[in-house]
Amino acid sequence: MTDSDLMSAEILKRQRQTLRHQRRLKAWQGVWRFLALCGITGGLIWSFSSPHVMIRGKSQVKITGNRLLTESQIQKMLEIDYPQYIWQLSMNQLREGLITQPPIEEVYLTRQLLPTKITLIVEERQPVAKAVVGNQTGFLDEEGVWIPQTFYSAETKVIPASSLQVLGFDEPYRPYWVKLYPLLTTSAVKITVVDWRDPSNLILKTELGMVHFGSYGDDFLQKLAALAKLRKLPSQVSQERIIYIDLSNPNAPSVHLKDSPSS
Repeated sequence: MTDSDLMSAEILKRQRQTLRHQRRLKAWQGVWRFLALCGITGGLIWSFSSPHVMIRGKSQVKITGNRLLTESQIQKMLEIDYPQYIWQLSMNQLREGLITQPPIEEVYLTRQLLPTKITLIVEERQPVAKAVVGNQTGFLDEEGVWIPQTFYSAETKVIPASSLQVLGFDEPYRPYWVKLYPLLTTSAVKITVVDWRDPSNLILKTELGMVHFGSYGDDFLQKLAALAKLRKLPSQVSQERIIYIDLSNPNAPSVHLKDSPSS
């Protein structure tokens, strides 16, 4: 056997040894990966089933962003059965349950594993007018969502964005209210009461007296413009004599008066 043959045999021997070493190394790496995966899986199973990741009570629910609603009132709205594993709670279900409540416009929820807690960021509806529906008092927001007074605690002072009071509001009036509210608050004649109890005759209490607008429609803006033209009416007629102003026909407004004492 020549020297070149001996060198070739030695090289082949070293290559076989290297391959055997690499195969053993890969085998051990596979074993370690498997053991590590088992450890991680076991740790996750333990953590998810550990009592430390359970929501046991209201103290683990943090509420922020609320201004008019108290934390206890929002807690009552939450549909959580205590105790419960945090990963079992459906954030979407909790959110949907809260935004169906009239005073709440939007809710953002997050959950935290360690320490275990749920955080709620609440956006409340802003009352813009007092409202009476049936025999219940409450408030309206800009979108015409009616919020019963009972949602707020006796200690909470709710101050609407305007001095408007709405009587006889009903759900079908919501799309009208969205358009009506900004017009009322920017009217040249101050308006304090919106009486919707007769659907065929919207009545507004103004600084000039009671004004009958007839049924609400697309010509409401024209009727408001006609009302603005009557701002000097008190200088011409004693306000005590005015029973009501009729603007059901804005092109022919009329003033219904009491008989004067002299007559």
